[in-house]
This record gives sequence, structure tokens and C-alpha cells, in this order.
Amino acid sequence: MKNFKKIAALFLAIVMVGSTFAGCGKGSSKKEEETTVDKSSWTPEEYYGVDGWEAQENVIDDNYRNYYHIFVYSFADSDGDGVGDLNGITSKLDYIEEMGFNGIWLSPIHQSTTYHKYDVVDYYSIDEEYGTMEDFDKFMEECEKRGIKVILDLVFNHTSTKHQWFKEATEYVRSLEPGEEANIEECPYVDYYHIKKNEDVNGGKYYKISGSEYSYEGQFWDQMPDLNLASTEVRREVEEIAKFWVDKGVGGFRLDAAKEFYTGSAEKNIEVLSWFTQYCKNLDEDLYLVAEVWDSFSVIKNYYTSGITSIFDYAYGDSTGHIIKAIQQAGNGQTGKNLTANFIKTQNAYLESNPDMINAPFLSNHDCGRIAGFASQKPERMKMAAALNAFMSGSSFVYYGEELGMSGAGKDENKRAPMYWSDFGSMDGVCAGPSAMDEVKHKNGSLEDQKEDKYSIYWYYRNVYHIKNTYPEIARGTVAAMDAIEDGNVCAISKTYDGETIYILFNLNKETTVVDVPKDVYNYEGLVASLAVDENEVSMKGETVTLPAYGIAVIK
Repeated sequence: MKNFKKIAALFLAIVMVGSTFAGCGKGSSKKEEETTVDKSSWTPEEYYGVDGWEAQENVIDDNYRNYYHIFVYSFADSDGDGVGDLNGITSKLDYIEEMGFNGIWLSPIHQSTTYHKYDVVDYYSIDEEYGTMEDFDKFMEECEKRGIKVILDLVFNHTSTKHQWFKEATEYVRSLEPGEEANIEECPYVDYYHIKKNEDVNGGKYYKISGSEYSYEGQFWDQMPDLNLASTEVRREVEEIAKFWVDKGVGGFRLDAAKEFYTGSAEKNIEVLSWFTQYCKNLDEDLYLVAEVWDSFSVIKNYYTSGITSIFDYAYGDSTGHIIKAIQQAGNGQTGKNLTANFIKTQNAYLESNPDMINAPFLSNHDCGRIAGFASQKPERMKMAAALNAFMSGSSFVYYGEELGMSGAGKDENKRAPMYWSDFGSMDGVCAGPSAMDEVKHKNGSLEDQKEDKYSIYWYYRNVYHIKNTYPEIARGTVAAMDAIEDGNVCAISKTYDGETIYILFNLNKETTVVDVPKDVYNYEGLVASLAVDENEVSMKGETVTLPAYGIAVIK
């Protein structure tokens, strides 16, 4: 009986256009109208027909990817010391692949003095808490087998005060006689940082170098001195570091604090991004770069003139972004149309600055609170947010644990809580978390729990990314409004790529919405996939689509 149900589930996923969540084949509306199946007792695997997913997916090997953002310290512990490590991540690659991710962004892995590793002591090393270079090589080998591109967090806005460059520079200035000027020919490392005589410091975040007449700039922390990116030698060092890791198989970099390379000067920051982008493209034209420019839409648009491939789209991410705002305002009569207009506005503006750009939508990261807090701990809101993020054009980013609806807000350590594989102690790999972390309580269950619930956030994410991987137009398509859809609560967009067009309807309403999709305006065969936040299914009869609260229809 069980095998029969699996076969039935796969058949329905391919043929039946009205299947709950996703039936990703092309079927006829007549078949949908005539077929009713009681799926209440089906397992999640039977319900979604996961045995057939791999055959349906159409994953293209390019820089449009689904990235899983891993804060290494808190993800998976392989040796029982409570700290996440590279071998722990390697052990979870099957999980990452099954979720539908084909890219990984690792938080800094280099030698450091802190748990977060953003104060780099040695750019050519692996921090001993995370393992060895051999562990990294094994991790990269396993990622390559699965077609997963790895990008590293590259921090060259600053180093640690323990970095050899800074130690050399400070030891030198301490050796100078009173009134004696520093000479970069005697110590080139003085020019690696913004080091000034105390009397020349006029504002800014500068810290005195004890035993000397000098101070150094440190925008984020006195233990993270800022590098002088105007120095030819510093740029040469950064280029050599990048090449070292590219030769190790890394597929690109996330550039930390790009707005602070020269604090207060967008023009100079853009020049730095332009230089580094060009260098990386010369190394390998397929390298992927994404920059952190934590600012408004208009600022991000300006930074795209650097030619960099991607910039995190803060206009849509975090608690104040368009996605969360739309969900919080669901049902106001215009939310859907407003979000459609924003999609088109940002797309056109970014492409105007860089015609080759790939947007980088996200909702949360290691510096932001988690979606659970933004969504008032309501699973239906978290699910809709996940789908909107995933279905934006570009390379979408998901912070580890969001697929479980993990909590985390307040100080940074709380946002970096251990991945909730299971209740602590009942599954290998659970980490202890940062020592300064408060107790973080998750309300949506561990992976262990959610795998058994077909309506869980976990299964919703798996289905979202299965649909995205099946239809390349979702990530790569040019967005246009479906103006014939009049309901203002529905975000109705088309996406066109490589001669194919797909239509997506997002019901930003707390109630069921019924809309007509005229075939004489939109040439389509029928409903090919759908997403619902509970047991209420999306359906299509003729040209009429019924969308339950927060329901999504994909038509082609």
C-alpha cells in the first residue's frame, strides 16, 4: 500500500495541476477538476512526491544560485567541543543539497581571536576551532561533488590587532624618538593602516597606540584596525589572498563592510569594489562577488556602478524591508500591487547601473534579527516571507535555521544561536553557541520534529526551492506586472527568460482570494505549482484561481 501511495504521489506531482504546495508538471485543468484525493494520512515524502523531484528540476550551472548562509561557529559540531566546524558542515551537505541549495556562504574561517572571526589574524589559515586546511579541502571536494559553489567571507576592511602587519607597524612607531616621523621605507606596514600622529587626529574613531605618539583608525572596534586601501601594497596583499583561496576551489567572496572601506565616501568605496571586481574577473570570469552595503535602495543602486555582480538587497531584507512590510500590511487592499511596483522599480534601477548585475535578496543574516521576530512568530507569515525572498530574481540567500523558523533577536550572539537539529543532546552536531548568548527559545520545533509534519516550515522551504529549481525563469526572468489582475492584495508578476514566461500570484491577504487570469492576455496552459501555508489548497478551474490566505500560484 505504501509503495502504491508513493507512485500516486509522484504521478499527481507531475500531472495534477491543483496539488497542494507543488505539482510541478504541466497538466490540464480538466484533469484537476475531475481528480480528488484524500492525502490527509500521507507522509511528507508521499505528499510531495519527493522521489520525482530530481528528475523534474532544471538546475543551471551559473551564478544564479540558492545560497545557504552558515555561521560556522554555531552550525554543526563534529568533535563534541560545542563549537561548529568544517567537518560538521561536511556531514550536513546532504541536508543542504536536499533543501535545494546549490551555494554556501561561510562566515569567516580564518585564524582569529573571537567567536565571530571578523578580526582576522592570518588570512591564509583555518582557525583551529574550525579544523585544518585538510578539513577545508575535504569540504570543498564534497561540495564540488554536489555542484555546490562556496563563497568565503573576505574581510579586508580591517584586520585583528594581532595580525602580523599591525604588530610590525605598532612596534615600529613605539621605537621612534619623540618628534620623529614615521617612515614607510623603514617600515612599510605603517602605511597598511590609517596611522596618524595624535596631534593630527581630528574626529573619527581613532585609538592611541600605547608608548607612542600615534593613533590608528578602527571604525568597528579598537581590536579591528582599518586597512588603508589606498596603499598599493595592501591591494597587492588582498589580491594574493583572493588568489590563494580561488586556487583552493572557492567560487567567490562575500565582501564585508564595503560601505566602510572609506567611511563617508561612496565614490572611494565604489572604486575599491571596481578594482577588486576587475581583479577577480581576470582570475576567473565565473567568480561570484556579493558586497555588504547596508543602506537604502538609492545607495545600493549607486554602488552597482562599480560593476560588482551582486549587492545584498537591503531594500527588501531585515525587519524594515519591502517583504516584511508587505506581510505586516497584508490585506490592506494595495499591498500586492505596491510590492509588484517595487519589484519592477528596483530591477530597472539596478540594471541601469549594471546591466550584468544579479540581485542578492535576503531576509536575515548574522547581523539582523531572525524572521520569526519580524513575523510575530506566525508560521504563515514566515512561509510567505520565505517564498517572496526565494522567488525574487537573482541569487537568494537564506540564513541557516530560517528553514526551521528559529528565533534570535537582540544582541549579536542571540542571532547566532546553535542550529536546531534536535533537542539538545539527542542528535550529533548540536553546538553550544556563543558564550554570551542569552537563552534562545525556538517555538517551531527542531528539524527532528518538523520532518514529520508535512505542513512545517521545513517542508515549505524544501518545496519553495524545489519549485525554484524546476523553473529557471524564477531566478533569471525579467519581471513585469500582470496588469489584468485587478485585486490589489495580489502581487501578480510575470517572469520572462530565454523565450519562456512564467506567471506568479502571491496572495498578500489573510483571507481566501479568487482572481481571474485571462488566457487571451496571458498565454498559459495551467497551474504548474502552488504553495499554501496550511491544508487549504490553491486551485485553478478554467481561468479562475482560488488562493487561500498567503497562497501562491505558479502558472505556465
